Amino acid sequence: MRSALSFLIAISMTLTAVGVRTMQAADPTAAPHDIAEARAVASRLAHATGAGGHADLALQADRIALIPAEWLVACLQPLGDATPGGANWLRSGLERAVDRLGDAVSSGELAAVVTDVAQPPRVRSLAYLWLSDRDAPQAAAMLDTMLDDPAPELRRQAIEKLLAAAETAADGPRKDSYRRALSAARDVDQVEQIVAWFTERGEPIELADALGFVRTWRISEAFDNTRGDADNPIGFAKAYPPEVGDPALPDTSTWKLVTSTDNQGAIDLNAAIETKKEVLAYAVATVDVPDGGPAEVRIGSPCAITVWVNGRPLMAHEIYHASEAVDQYVATAEFLAGSNTVMVKCCQNEQTERWAVDWRFRLRICDPLGKPLATQAESARPTTNP
Repeated sequence: MRSALSFLIAISMTLTAVGVRTMQAADPTAAPHDIAEARAVASRLAHATGAGGHADLALQADRIALIPAEWLVACLQPLGDATPGGANWLRSGLERAVDRLGDAVSSGELAAVVTDVAQPPRVRSLAYLWLSDRDAPQAAAMLDTMLDDPAPELRRQAIEKLLAAAETAADGPRKDSYRRALSAARDVDQVEQIVAWFTERGEPIELADALGFVRTWRISEAFDNTRGDADNPIGFAKAYPPEVGDPALPDTSTWKLVTSTDNQGAIDLNAAIETKKEVLAYAVATVDVPDGGPAEVRIGSPCAITVWVNGRPLMAHEIYHASEAVDQYVATAEFLAGSNTVMVKCCQNEQTERWAVDWRFRLRICDPLGKPLATQAESARPTTNP
């Protein structure tokens, strides 16, 4: 009788435990019950598209905020290929977890992530931020080996440290440090800072060259860019002679040769042609990419633009006067080893406001970190474009 009763009690306790675990697993506000579930929740957050479900995503971020310290690195991994919105959701949960865990977070594990260059840059950069909060001297010392780091944020901090240390060095070592920094810098503002330092000391450096802007172009005449319709496409949608046939080899013999003297390589079409509205023009440049292979074409313009590389369409953006920035639009193209042709179609619309008059573009060819990859032959430049 006692054995039968004990058996029934054991069965009851087992069913109760199973029920509790089932309720916990079904509870969207409970902490993940194992590392696999935690990783799955982190991945779901990281790949969120922003198409609704914000309440549920907030609950899942709350669950990540409850993970134990030993799961932190595993839950950090999905950040590497996260969508922009997903990265925000995942970081919100991870940051709260780190704040809650305090000293329980292992500095050694974070350092291992930071030093593993095979890890995605965003993962390493966030791990470095957490490490800096826990062991600032260790984190600072790591920067000494990161001047050429593939993570842009870590490289930037390494350059900042190098330049700060150079301020207390003698003239010779200081100049050497600035040269090292210039070779490693990829962010526009850092390159500008370093170039200004050399210029102030009588060693002017062309900022546009340091940033890798393509400065010499052949500019066509102006073509019509008035608005058309589906049956009669005009302007942006119309293929004018330069893009008909083989746009890799357009006849530019009668086009105007223009070389930019702008610090950021801007090609001012108002200056090259004349100030007009509802027009477009083509610009063709020949560049040399010694090793060939994939490279990023980065262009900024307040106008609508289309870009071809060696006759192949690369990107098109029919947007007018919304914004303008260096590297505003980026696309990857395959370049030949040696000479290549880049063609830009830059379109001006009908707006007459002062802020809508600018008709220009700036373009450079870089690796994914922003290192310039293309050069142009030093040639006579009879026409300048301020």
